[in-house]
Amino acid sequence: MADITNSTFNPWMQQFALTGFPNGVDLHGFGVRAATFQLTSANLLALQTTAITLVAPPMLGGGITTPPGGYVFFPVQLLAEYVFGGTAYTIANADNAFQIEYVGKSTALLSMLVTGLVDQTASTQARNLATNPGPKISLANSANLGLEVKLIGTTPALTLGNGTVNLYLQYGVACMF
Repeated sequence: MADITNSTFNPWMQQFALTGFPNGVDLHGFGVRAATFQLTSANLLALQTTAITLVAPPMLGGGITTPPGGYVFFPVQLLAEYVFGGTAYTIANADNAFQIEYVGKSTALLSMLVTGLVDQTASTQARNLATNPGPKISLANSANLGLEVKLIGTTPALTLGNGTVNLYLQYGVACMF
């Protein structure tokens, strides 16, 4: 491309300005990302009353134009890897589950039962995909909020155990115009 002048190349690239991709792919403001977090034994034992932020709220401002509706994160899938630590967790009831929610909200975006995962005497993994269609949530309760994990269900959810859980969350990002 050394023989193409800027006066020829720049107008050619301008045709792709709306998508940002020279092949014309339009993501409509969506992007896919991933977050990982290791829940320690202390985190797991306190998770029913102390949520853990997995994805921080988007940073706004700083010279970057924010879309009028803001940004919305939406979980796509969750992979949990239990690393057995010598003592399995005792689970209060079969309804106890990891639940992905918007920070400070209580609507389940994605959940995964912990029965069969952290109550095992060997390292185990589980995967759960978000349901389609997902819950309907107003922009006021979803825009520009991070994602957190809680442990829901019968109290106390987990007791005794000493293993860890590695969470791998795949999530999308939408620009709301």
